[in-house]
Amino acid sequence: MENYLMIQDKLLNEIKLKSDGKLVDVLMETLHVSLDSAYRRIRLEKILTLDEIIKISNTFNISIDQLISHESSDSVLFSFPFKSSQFDLEEYFEKILLHLKKVKDENGVMYYSAKDIPIFHFFQDKKLLAFKFHYWLNTMNHEGDIMNKDFNYDFLPASIAELTRKIYSVYIQINTHEIWNYETLTRSSSQITYYYEMGIINKTQARELQIRLIDFINHIEHECKIGKKYFIDSEPMSKEENYQLYYNEIMAADNSIYAEYGNTKESFLPHIVLNYMITDNLQYSEYNKSVFDTVIDKSTLITKVNEKDRRRFFNFNKVFIQKQLRRIEII
Repeated sequence: MENYLMIQDKLLNEIKLKSDGKLVDVLMETLHVSLDSAYRRIRLEKILTLDEIIKISNTFNISIDQLISHESSDSVLFSFPFKSSQFDLEEYFEKILLHLKKVKDENGVMYYSAKDIPIFHFFQDKKLLAFKFHYWLNTMNHEGDIMNKDFNYDFLPASIAELTRKIYSVYIQINTHEIWNYETLTRSSSQITYYYEMGIINKTQARELQIRLIDFINHIEHECKIGKKYFIDSEPMSKEENYQLYYNEIMAADNSIYAEYGNTKESFLPHIVLNYMITDNLQYSEYNKSVFDTVIDKSTLITKVNEKDRRRFFNFNKVFIQKQLRRIEII
């Protein structure tokens, strides 16, 4: 009982920090309880129900995991949007947009360990995005419905294309640190060739996608040169440099993400291709940040500096794609 009351007391203190009104008034309004009932909860005479705790957590964005964790605990609570129904692409993007807005509004920072090109970058090229999502959803779909359909660039509806551009417009305003390796870019090129060899895309599509990938690489290389992210078909929006790209020759990247904004520190672990498990457990997130810092210390920064290394990194990828183009032509 004592532990429950300690957690409740912490929770009430968090509400005080995140609300402007009197605590008793806030509880009455949030939980729809009487004045007396609210005071009983404040005096710890009545324990909050699980439903009330969840409602408070959602209303004030308070981490219950952080409240109940203990320094000696080796367990971390992750949230995962498990559903037995079909993957909802629009809902998936809406959640991404919501998270990115939180980071941007609090002038936060993001770290991305890129096994594949970070998904956000694809949002500025409709055709590459259509291909990547066709590939990703194929991997996730055990029934094979998508694989049995011919690929076309209209695979993603206009509403999704518009939503993804909104996401990227937010992402380019966030201070980001991305860690890539040599397979980060070559992976997508290999996937295009694989799709062609499988007969899912035709030679014209395969050739166009590879050429678009080269243009894509040239754009990212220029972003590294100026230290700013921007749409491939426009000028940089941000006046400040906010893009740091590192490459690491031996790191095994996993597409994990770390973000911190305001008083929040979050970790995103990839799970089943597109999905992520999320936690704002303070101990775990601080440990995760320390791992990112260690990897960055052993990586080469190619944004604004190290022009020779930057050219070598991107030229390697362009040469790889040219080889894939020649392979497509002879098949």
